[in-house]
Amino acid sequence: MITIRFVSNEDIPHVQSIAHETWNYTYKGIYSEGYIQNFLSRAYSNENLSRSVERDFQSAKRQFLIAEFNGKVVGYAQTRQVQEEEYELLRIYIRPEYHKMGIGKEFIRKFTQDLKPINKMFAWVGKENHRGRAFYEKSGFKEIEEMIETIEGQSKTQVKYELDISQGKAGS
Repeated sequence: MITIRFVSNEDIPHVQSIAHETWNYTYKGIYSEGYIQNFLSRAYSNENLSRSVERDFQSAKRQFLIAEFNGKVVGYAQTRQVQEEEYELLRIYIRPEYHKMGIGKEFIRKFTQDLKPINKMFAWVGKENHRGRAFYEKSGFKEIEEMIETIEGQSKTQVKYELDISQGKAGS
């Protein structure tokens, strides 16, 4: 059974473990090993995650979620509000052995339910990240633009995917 819940400080080691597993699974061959390890050590440090969890606790609209499958933490997702009814999906990662079980779609459903009013959600995905792009496309996101991002001297194309949530609302 899939359970989606809000993050807590006790989840930090789980988030770190999932980040290491999924980043190596997803980005090996796209980014250098050094870049991946450096990014993980910075972005997923105890300090950064503690701050992120604390901000989430203090928010009226909780935006950092954990997925459990039969009681085991298997994924996490986080958004940030960019405009009144628009959110960016900053990160969504699920352990590879739990892919294609509907967990990612449950995260999207929970965000669109809890973050009302919400009209749009978007995410930037590496053009070479075929698994990620397939997930967004299957989830109803549309590719709307591209940009070149330079990381450690390497230029990578990022694709912006957007989900229009305003459809189906009464009066819209």
